[in-house]
Amino acid sequence: MGSSRLPGKALLPLAGKPLVWHIIDRMRRVRGVERIVLATTTDPRNDSMIDFARSEGLEVFRHPVEDDIAGRIAGAIAPYPGDVVLKTGGDCPLIDPAVLQRMVDAGLNDPAADFISNRVIWTYPQGLSADVLSRRAIFWADENLHTEQDRELFATYLRDHPDQFKVVPITQAKNMSHLNWCVDTPEDMAFVGGIFDALYREGECFGLAETLAFLGLPGA
Repeated sequence: MGSSRLPGKALLPLAGKPLVWHIIDRMRRVRGVERIVLATTTDPRNDSMIDFARSEGLEVFRHPVEDDIAGRIAGAIAPYPGDVVLKTGGDCPLIDPAVLQRMVDAGLNDPAADFISNRVIWTYPQGLSADVLSRRAIFWADENLHTEQDRELFATYLRDHPDQFKVVPITQAKNMSHLNWCVDTPEDMAFVGGIFDALYREGECFGLAETLAFLGLPGA
């Protein structure tokens, strides 16, 4: 909620629902996802987002250090079982459940995999990015990474050390990595808001193909 470029981003409306609601809704559509945990901080500005998440039935974990993402994710998963963790960001309301499903299925089918993602080799639009991480890799990062940068970008550290961790890329045939659909600025919010206003229907979920068609872009 303390985003400097877009304050209160998580609860800004998209098609009449908070941005974070759409992320939750899309993650719930992925088979194999048994629990969703909101991993945030103790910053009081996040209280309203936490209240909303709890009203949606989510678990919540609050970490005291804003940029310690390794500690935040490790703390969020610590109370719960499960060796495969799907991690998404709060700026990606257009994540496609079908793409997430590919990652989760790959993680469930390969117990040796530590980092499965569509941002190993970028072919999907930015804003559809997510990671599937092994529990052991998350806890290794929390215990062994010490610099502020490494702890903030712990998933990138895992990705960039394939000699130590098993890294699996998720790609598509057509390279769309030049497209950026993340929500970081008011302009991004207006752009993504136009997509949701046009395509969102109650109880349904549009994906990459529908978004590309709406924007007049060739499909994958």
